[in-house]
Amino acid sequence: MIRLIFILKNIEWEAVFWLIGLIYLASIDPYAPQHYTLCPFKNIGIDSCPGCGLGRSIGLLYHFDFVHSFEAHFLGAVALILIAARIIGLIHKTINNFKKSELIWLTYTN
Repeated sequence: MIRLIFILKNIEWEAVFWLIGLIYLASIDPYAPQHYTLCPFKNIGIDSCPGCGLGRSIGLLYHFDFVHSFEAHFLGAVALILIAARIIGLIHKTINNFKKSELIWLTYTN
């Protein structure tokens, strides 16, 4: 039990949430006419904001529809690359922190 708590304390939760978001975008149908949005502007009736279409653009990239992805939002590919780089960086940081903490943990338990 203590080991599980130790592992949970060392996880970079931001990476988990980004990964869940990318998995969600890969699983939705970007060709569907409408899906639920978290955009506050869209929810109050404003048709467009700078971020509108970004999720759909990333979803279209997962389906290799590059033309429609660019039409949905021209920064979709850039956002996907930046998010993927952030996830990789956070996982790398988690592994390094875990190794350092593991050494400390082994020192105190032996």
